[in-house]
Amino acid sequence: MKKPFKLIFFFLFSLSASAQNENYDPPQGLNNWYVELGGSALFYSINYEKYLYRNRYENLTWVARVGTGFNPIDYKFLNKVFLDRNSFMFPFTSSVLIGSGKEKLELGTGFTMLTKNFKDRELVPNLILGLRVMESNSVCFRLSYIPLLRNETLIHWVGVSIGKNFNFK
Repeated sequence: MKKPFKLIFFFLFSLSASAQNENYDPPQGLNNWYVELGGSALFYSINYEKYLYRNRYENLTWVARVGTGFNPIDYKFLNKVFLDRNSFMFPFTSSVLIGSGKEKLELGTGFTMLTKNFKDRELVPNLILGLRVMESNSVCFRLSYIPLLRNETLIHWVGVSIGKNFNFK
């Protein structure tokens, strides 16, 4: 089970290392704010994403995101995903966006920290395979397949996100 996660992480790391050869500052769109239903946080999350690198042709972009969510109820979905009442979800991911134009293929990896009291924590590793669309009015839409590894069980999960792209130069 852990070998596919290591292979994807190595692939993403090698892509980002080879992309560092070209020094290029992206002209605009360096940050995204979005809301994700499902996804890495299992329930919902509010996320901030930073563009770490974009090549000269804008067909390869490396991004990292951090998010937060709060679950006020006992959450159980399809007898696969369980979240305790009053728990927090903090997804941390890094992805590579491949493709030119509005539509991008997203490949990534990360983990989500689940906690109720910030002393007892659970880390849930995940992969990301998705489609991202960046509209001309700076609206970002994502649809992702996210396999999660929780309690040594592989859970097939999806996420839908909508948000806004900003330039904070």
